[in-house]
Amino acid sequence: MAYLTFDEYSSFSTTVTQEQFSALEQQAEYAIDDATHDYYQLNSLTDDPNQRRVRDFKRAVAEQIDYFAFVGSTKSYEQESDDFKTVRIGRLELDPNSSVVASTKNGLCRESYQLLGKHGLLFRGVS
Repeated sequence: MAYLTFDEYSSFSTTVTQEQFSALEQQAEYAIDDATHDYYQLNSLTDDPNQRRVRDFKRAVAEQIDYFAFVGSTKSYEQESDDFKTVRIGRLELDPNSSVVASTKNGLCRESYQLLGKHGLLFRGVS
């Protein structure tokens, strides 16, 4: 079951078309499941009594979809290879301060990471 429908996605954002959404939503799920240790694979998203957590989780999926659409790739190795290191044309030299991959944390864009983190879904300690 998908975490997010296109209608729900549209209420958060309208960056991608419905056709693009189908492929990107699945990849966003994989990234978020990996970061949250499959929290909502093991627990019911629809039965979760904490509606703020559910809404932020869905927003995190939407942000991850937007991120994948923006960078044009869902794979870290593709994102990394597209980044340039230094470009020099005559006296002009461009040296980026961060790459696309460096702006992610555990494979998630910052917005998704923050939304999931504030509810403890990224907790790595021992319980």
